[in-house]
Amino acid sequence: MQKIDTILFDLDGTLVDSNELIIKSFYETMKKYMPEKEFSRSELIDMIGPPLKETFLVATKDPLIIQEMIDYYRKVYVDLEFDYIDIYPNTIKMLQTFYDRGFNLGIVTTKFEESALPSIKHYGLDRYISSFCYLDNITEHKPHPEPIYYALKKFNSHNKVVMVGDNTGDILAGFNAGCLTVGLDWSIKRELIKELNPDFWIKNYLELINIIDEYNKEV
Repeated sequence: MQKIDTILFDLDGTLVDSNELIIKSFYETMKKYMPEKEFSRSELIDMIGPPLKETFLVATKDPLIIQEMIDYYRKVYVDLEFDYIDIYPNTIKMLQTFYDRGFNLGIVTTKFEESALPSIKHYGLDRYISSFCYLDNITEHKPHPEPIYYALKKFNSHNKVVMVGDNTGDILAGFNAGCLTVGLDWSIKRELIKELNPDFWIKNYLELINIIDEYNKEV
């Protein structure tokens, strides 16, 4: 067995607590473009994860209107971004620990780079993370393994890889790429993640440090 030396993270709902912002952005977008239907909170939560162009197929198949919806969603998101988001507890401490130990650290997100960068820069995540895979970079998104493969190519070398995420697409992408997987107890889709039986389950990021230490001791 190889030691874990590479950790890939989803962004939203994993490193950055943006769930309420995403829900609010979906709410405002659907209110504007589907005023005849009232979406429940659970229906809005179900929209979290896939790329926006897929999510908005619920409203129309017209690519021009879908692009309008994406643009409107992004405007709402940007206008409210730093009123709604926060970083999860111990995220920076965890990243600093692995960075100091020489781990490969990456982010694999279904956001476009333009949308992802503000929170990455705001919280200084790019001080620790050297590989980024945005939706711009790939043709297939999670749960396809292509985003993980793309991120891994940016490292000089790697041994065992862990994929950390709060959505089913993150865990399935990890499975499909042959990675170990970590589910998050704070996931807004916690029960769906649990059903997939990820390799590890954490309630805070300090546990991730301990889990990887224990795994590597046994190798």
